[in-house]
Amino acid sequence: MIKSLKIENFVIVDQLEVEFADGLQVLSGETGAGKSIIVGAIDLILGGSTNAGMLRNETKPAILEAVFDIDYRNNLLLELLNKFDVDKSEEELFIRREIGINYRSKSFLNGRRIANSIVLEFRNALLDFHSQRDQQKLFDRDYQLEVLDIYGNLILERSRFENNFLSLENQIKELQKLIRQEKEHSEKIKLYEYQVQEIDAISPQLNEDETLQAELNLLSNAETILNLASEMEQLVYEKENSVYDTLSSFMGQLSNFEQDNEIISQAVSNLREALTNLDEAIGGMREIQNVIDLDGSRLDEVQDRLNSINSMCNKYKRSLEEILEYKNEMQNEIEDYSSNSEKIDSLKNEIDQKIEKVIKSAEQLSQKRKKAANAFAKEIEANIKQLAIPDAAIEIKFEKLTNINGYSAKLNGINSKGLDSIDFYFSANKGVKLQPFRIAASGGELSRFLLSIKKILSDRLDNRTIIFDEIDAGIGGKTSELLAEFIHKIGNYHQVICISHLPQIAAYADKHFAITKKNKKKTSEVDVNILTDNERKIEIARMLSGSQSELALQHAGELLIKSKERR
Repeated sequence: MIKSLKIENFVIVDQLEVEFADGLQVLSGETGAGKSIIVGAIDLILGGSTNAGMLRNETKPAILEAVFDIDYRNNLLLELLNKFDVDKSEEELFIRREIGINYRSKSFLNGRRIANSIVLEFRNALLDFHSQRDQQKLFDRDYQLEVLDIYGNLILERSRFENNFLSLENQIKELQKLIRQEKEHSEKIKLYEYQVQEIDAISPQLNEDETLQAELNLLSNAETILNLASEMEQLVYEKENSVYDTLSSFMGQLSNFEQDNEIISQAVSNLREALTNLDEAIGGMREIQNVIDLDGSRLDEVQDRLNSINSMCNKYKRSLEEILEYKNEMQNEIEDYSSNSEKIDSLKNEIDQKIEKVIKSAEQLSQKRKKAANAFAKEIEANIKQLAIPDAAIEIKFEKLTNINGYSAKLNGINSKGLDSIDFYFSANKGVKLQPFRIAASGGELSRFLLSIKKILSDRLDNRTIIFDEIDAGIGGKTSELLAEFIHKIGNYHQVICISHLPQIAAYADKHFAITKKNKKKTSEVDVNILTDNERKIEIARMLSGSQSELALQHAGELLIKSKERR
């Protein structure tokens, strides 16, 4: 509930503080006294829209602040406190809104700045606001279904159904996306499969083209290389005064002096190493002679293999290394595509099973709604009759939804709220055909409908502050007393702040505030005063007749006594 309200520099208010309490809080006052300023400030604190003319003094900001207690029976509020990590230890919420001189505003929750969207979430948990405009909600079929579900204690089941239905919708969207991707990729995958087969038919290895090119160069010059090898061996070993013999002779003669001189010793060592290298070189050339194929079969084989690889590289306009990388990429996409197909099959099965569960849940929810609807209609009818519509008749009619589901005909006629669309039908007179609210109900009748529904649901709703802003417009006489009793009964379950011109409602107040406007030379100021018992009698007398006559005061006293007796 709202514990207190503080207003600074707002419209015609300089500074104002109001302390609220449990039960029915009535705000009364002359027309134009500023009652709407109180409600307007609460509306702004909880995310309402700003507009020009809100600042009393255009040179400084307006400060609006409300303190709410944390009611642990309010499940939605507790969810939001946990969602936004709000400290609950002080058991109070301080919500402040500052409206700057440029009419840009900032909101704060327990001193922490927050976005207006978050404030609006808290608004739904803290406040239930009703004015004459809100009567139009009774024409909204979604609102009608919501109040029926609240009455039937079906909100939790409805929420579970909605979550399951939305989850099913998301799965269907995911499936359709996968199918679309599969269709888009099928031609590409066919090409990839062909290209992988084409590359695998050649089965190239990394750097194979370089190895083959080197071998091709060797085989193409085989005769030259073999001749060089033969000449080298003859020159080194076989000819008279061969290189090997000559160097060996020099080395032998110099070795006699290597102990005498370090340079000679190094020369002998180098000659010895040179002879060893010659032996190894000639040995290597002999191995080449054994490797080189002179009949040309290996040359043809290498040439053909290299031509195949080069042709493939030219076709794909890639190097061999890039082709092998490309092949790996294609294989990965082929595997992903195959996995995607398996996922599609699995998701289809899962969706089919969930569709059956959703249909069953929707049917069960609908049966419970129809059962609750009969009792709800009777209760509304009984309450409406108490509000001076003695021949009222109410019926809640069910209609099938007509929406078409693009995925499965089984889901036709089902949405996130189930398979029901309802409409409240009403007749105020005997023998008159029942018609929808939007056709049959007048403004005064709608007010009574709304109050009846609030009274019936008051023990089923999260504990929120309910604000009635002149919802009693157009109501008088005996109906006023019944209406006052109704609103007070709602106040047994919720804090109710009611702006009213009806003395009967003021008489039922648990706390009565008088709003007055004082006109000064250049400005006006608003005062809010909590009335004593005697002051209440005077204010109610004013509301009755506009004066404090003895008769009006007597009537006011009778209203106060009567209200106490009927509580």
